[in-house]
Amino acid sequence: MFQGKKSTAVWIGLWLYIVLTLFFLFVGFNRSSALPETGPRYRLAFDGIPLQFPGDGYSNIWVFNLGNYLAFVPFGLVIPLLVRCRFLPFLLVFLAAITGVELIQMVTHLGAFDINDIVINTLGAAVGYGAQRLIRRDRTTPRGLLKLLSSGAILTLIVYSAVSGINYYLDHGRGEIRALDQLPIEQGEIRWEETLSSFTVAQEQIEPALNLYSPDHPGLHEFSLRLDGQYKELAGNFGVPNDAIPAKGSGTSSLMISADGEELYSLDVNIAPGENQPLSFQVPLEGKQELTLTVKTDAADPRTHAVLWDLTLVEANAGQKLAAQLHRLLGGE
Repeated sequence: MFQGKKSTAVWIGLWLYIVLTLFFLFVGFNRSSALPETGPRYRLAFDGIPLQFPGDGYSNIWVFNLGNYLAFVPFGLVIPLLVRCRFLPFLLVFLAAITGVELIQMVTHLGAFDINDIVINTLGAAVGYGAQRLIRRDRTTPRGLLKLLSSGAILTLIVYSAVSGINYYLDHGRGEIRALDQLPIEQGEIRWEETLSSFTVAQEQIEPALNLYSPDHPGLHEFSLRLDGQYKELAGNFGVPNDAIPAKGSGTSSLMISADGEELYSLDVNIAPGENQPLSFQVPLEGKQELTLTVKTDAADPRTHAVLWDLTLVEANAGQKLAAQLHRLLGGE
């Protein structure tokens, strides 16, 4: 531990760093003018540790989350060298302090109370504590301080890479692909075509490979399937075949995709020769329990109908299924 003048100098440096951190938490990033008239903002559902590899066009968010992690590593590195403390008491005191800061941010409208921020800040402090514990001897000498900084940098990078890798797996990993006609219908009726015949939509020749749903008359057709949070994405194609459009056809055909009573996506196709371009779709379904597809064709001619083909569900991988269960247990929607 630091003693004498070294201890005094480190205490001064620590308090200056605390002031700087509080400045960015309460004043920086133009917080003082951000929505002063609104009520308290808060997020109580834990969505995971928001550390990601850079990319995907979210550079500002990536930098902000990385800063939320790195800014609190020094607290874990330095405080145990000033005050003798074990890991659990240190973690509990830090957790109480950062929770208090989040509450003040919410009450003063200079930020929001966010469980995810608390977790990532605490992770940074815990990594710093672990890094200083790796250096057992001569920690207050110049050589020891260099070792401390090196161990802090290495452990910080290891934890960042591990968490970002897990998040990449949870965000981009994919399980098996299942054709939609393999699932039992929960509500409504649907008749899958036994023969996957080819047809033409606008100028494109369509060759269904997996399944084909073709209502034989206009009107409203709706069916639901049970997902139980096991699927990540719905994909497929929608259109009105040329041979289902009379020479003077008019009207529209629409597809609405809903899950758990919430509309997720909708498509519209004109019922007119040359204007019936086929449409493809990919709709996220993370954690959804029930899927409903509604096909509505507004046309006077009874021969007019829309078709859906090659409808598939991408299963969530094991990590995504576990994360969805934890999210629901921790109060997520």
